[in-house]
Amino acid sequence: MNVALAESWEKLKLDVPNLRIRDAAKQLGVSEVELLTTRFGNGVYSLKNEWPVFLRETPTLGYVMVLTRNECCVHERKGEFKNVTVTGNMGLVTGDDIDLRIFFQHWVYGFYVEEKRESGILRSFQFFDSNGESVHKIYATGKSILKAWENLKKLMIAEESLKIEIQESVSVLNAKTFDATRSNEFLNDWSNLKDTHDFFGLLKKYDLDRKQALTFASEKFTKKVKNDTFAKLLKECSDNKQEVMIFVGNIGVIQIHTGLVSRLETMGPWFNVLDPDFNLHLRQDLVSETWIVDKPTVDGIVSSLELFADDGVLILQLFGKRKPGQAQLESWEKLIHSY
Repeated sequence: MNVALAESWEKLKLDVPNLRIRDAAKQLGVSEVELLTTRFGNGVYSLKNEWPVFLRETPTLGYVMVLTRNECCVHERKGEFKNVTVTGNMGLVTGDDIDLRIFFQHWVYGFYVEEKRESGILRSFQFFDSNGESVHKIYATGKSILKAWENLKKLMIAEESLKIEIQESVSVLNAKTFDATRSNEFLNDWSNLKDTHDFFGLLKKYDLDRKQALTFASEKFTKKVKNDTFAKLLKECSDNKQEVMIFVGNIGVIQIHTGLVSRLETMGPWFNVLDPDFNLHLRQDLVSETWIVDKPTVDGIVSSLELFADDGVLILQLFGKRKPGQAQLESWEKLIHSY
């Protein structure tokens, strides 16, 4: 254990009460994983790197809160794990409440964590990438099945604490040059998309990052809008009882909320959804660009709002509620294209 780091963290907590571990790690110049390891054996336990085994057991945990975040946005959803499947390095959870796309190759470290709170013990399973950045967390609630939590803890805890080797974070984006002579071909391929998931293949074919592609398709399939559009559009959805789908992710997990949003509040730079089963916290000041994006599918055009950070990383996507095989609602189409 890094005794000096543990002491620095304790001093910081005294100086700044209620400081979140992610913010503490930043102030101390380390990763969240490195802070957690200072508590090995004292409420923090390493997990075996057997993530498919873990995921298949999550339906036993009962009603939980799942949290997925990136640098600019936090997505929290309550519910139960249902319809869990694992295929190779990918996991799927497709319940009405908890809806996840999981990429196990980026789940490098896992921990079971118990934190003492005034209300009792806060239990969680927490997962991190090779940089020590959080990819996903699962928290117990007052309606969780604690016996199942204990059973899964016993099943997953490693006999020895894992060796931690934090890699230096590097940008996932590369500067790419688009061959302008292929622009007509690119736009034609875009117009012939059959499914929203085909968009990834389009990016790969033309060796483009997402934001570059939106720029090249501007005014045909995309439109750059003001960065306050998300807050305004979500307020209209709330007022009009328009059900939405909100995607927030990182390299390890994409987490989706489907349904209504109701209580919207702005607190400093944060724009928040504060509903009983769904919370969203967006740093509006970190949004660099916002785009309306139309993708053709066999079910008709599917429209989304996409928010990007300074480094080009996708922060969040907002869709109208729909399912494969269904056209998007006309009410959503009118709302999003009013901007």
